[in-house]
Amino acid sequence: MQVEIQNKEPVNLPLLGHVIIGTDEDCDIVLASDSDDKQKVCSVIHDKSTCILEIFSDYDVSINGLPISEMAILHPGDSFSIGDDVFKIIDENKLPKLCNSAFKLNKTKDLSNHLITSVSGLRSYNTNSNGELYIIGNENSFTYKPSDENDTPFSVSYINERLTLLCQKDKNIKINGNNANYALLENGDYITTEQAKFCVESPGTSSFSKYSPSHPRNIQLSEEYHTEETATKKPEQFLKKNLWWLTLTIGLAAIIATLYYIKNH
Repeated sequence: MQVEIQNKEPVNLPLLGHVIIGTDEDCDIVLASDSDDKQKVCSVIHDKSTCILEIFSDYDVSINGLPISEMAILHPGDSFSIGDDVFKIIDENKLPKLCNSAFKLNKTKDLSNHLITSVSGLRSYNTNSNGELYIIGNENSFTYKPSDENDTPFSVSYINERLTLLCQKDKNIKINGNNANYALLENGDYITTEQAKFCVESPGTSSFSKYSPSHPRNIQLSEEYHTEETATKKPEQFLKKNLWWLTLTIGLAAIIATLYYIKNH
C-alpha cells in the first residue's frame, strides 16, 4: 500500500507500524504550517487489505469529502484531506489488467428488483444503497449511471467468462487507486469514481471481509455511517471505551478502603 501526496512522490506504508502525518518535524509526512504549535495530526495503519486512519488533533480531516473526527477505514482508491493537502491510498500490487474486448457500454437496466446476496456482484459503499450487492451474471450486468455530469459512468459484465469493467470512453476511474479505462476485475478490487465507491465480490469467494458492511460482526470503524454530531457523543464514548478500567479502579479503591478500615478498627 502507498499514500500518494498531491504533487509529490508516494510514500510506502510499512507492513508493521504506521505512517504519522502532521506539522511536527518528527512526523513521517510533514505538513506546511505557519503556526508555532507543531503537532501530530493523524496516522495511517496498514492492516492487510485495508488501512485505518486515526486522528490525533482537532485539524479538519475528511475522507471522500466526509468529515472524520476519530477513526475511519481507508480502502484503495479512497482520498483523505487535511486542510488543503490531499492524500490517496493506492494498492500498487493490484494493478488493473486491460481487457481485450471491444469498447461498449451496456444500457442502463432497471435495478429496482435487483437481488441481494452474499455471493457475487458489486458491493455498494454509497449513501443511498450502502451495503447492497448488485448482481452480475451471464445474462445481466450492472451499469453505473451517475446523476452528476462531473461523475464518470461505467458498466460491469461478463465478457468471455471474465468480469470486465468498461468506463466511458476517453475517461478514467480508479481501480485500487490506479487509473483505468477498461479492465478485468478480481475479487476484492475497489472501484472509485468522483462520487461513487464499490467493492468487487466474485463468484466462488466469500464476501464476508471483517471490514465489509455485510460482515455480521463488523464494528463499523468508519465514521461514514455516522449521521449525528460526534461532539455530543464524546462523554458517552469515553465511558463506553473505558468502562472496564473505571470498574477495575473503583473496585480496587473499595478493597483498599475496606482493608484500611479493618486495620484501624
